[in-house]
Amino acid sequence: MLCFSMNSMRVGWERIDAALRGLARRRAGLDAEEAVWLVAGEEAAVHRELGFGSSVEYLGVVFGYSGREARERLLVARRLSELPHVGRALREGELCWSAVRELCRVVTAETEEAWLQAARGLSVRVIEQRVSGLSPGDLPGDVKDPGAVRHVLRFEV
Repeated sequence: MLCFSMNSMRVGWERIDAALRGLARRRAGLDAEEAVWLVAGEEAAVHRELGFGSSVEYLGVVFGYSGREARERLLVARRLSELPHVGRALREGELCWSAVRELCRVVTAETEEAWLQAARGLSVRVIEQRVSGLSPGDLPGDVKDPGAVRHVLRFEV
């Protein structure tokens, strides 16, 4: 039995690391499965059948996603149906959802193998930097368009 506090147990760092990595792989697999069902749900218009105004609204209720997150999930789910190798990498836990989301901004069927090799072992932040300023179909290492480099601005008032 797993409890929320493991203070009473002496657990080695190796076991903790293995457990966390296992959870990350399982979470990635669930994200891949979710993507398949999101596409099916859109095709079947599940949101309309249940009285929701949009898939985004439906996903907000079912998963608690913000509008932005729901739109991103739907976009990536649609892209994964065109990118079998990226989908496999997510399903098998080689890449996490955030990394796949970033790759889906530029990867095409023709470039997915090159991008998967380039992304292997990189953090999400590094992948984000590598795709920023590139267009769909560009390869890793292609010259970036300085005007297309994304800059995130956040304000709290």
